[in-house]
Amino acid sequence: MAKFVYKFETIKKTKEALEKKAQKEVALIDLEIAKLIDEYKQIEEEELNSKKSWAKKDVSISEIKFKKNYELLLARKKSELMNQLQKLKEKKDLKLKELIEKSKEHKIFETLEDTYHENFTAEQNNIELKFIDELATQKFIRQTK
Repeated sequence: MAKFVYKFETIKKTKEALEKKAQKEVALIDLEIAKLIDEYKQIEEEELNSKKSWAKKDVSISEIKFKKNYELLLARKKSELMNQLQKLKEKKDLKLKELIEKSKEHKIFETLEDTYHENFTAEQNNIELKFIDELATQKFIRQTK
């Protein structure tokens, strides 16, 4: 029996590599999102600690100004992080769409390979049957002589 050779194997491997690359990009974006969320939580904790420290002791006007500016700084950082987070989520959505497209392309070539392999197997079975029939016919002719 002959060996099956899929003529689109290189294309299939390329599509698979592109799919894995897209998966890796999505995973990296997820890591960045997780980092930003951790930073955001840290800033919220700092903000909460800053507000708690207000009630602990008597403070001077300069300390009040400093704490207000610090809280404004933390609010700006939170806002910047939210903007970055939103941009990363949009980027992730685009990469997920790209990943879905790459997965579909890869799946198409896998399905095509399965179809080609089934056709190849059926053709090989037909060739084998013809060969067996020919052998049986030759044996029958030799026995009748």
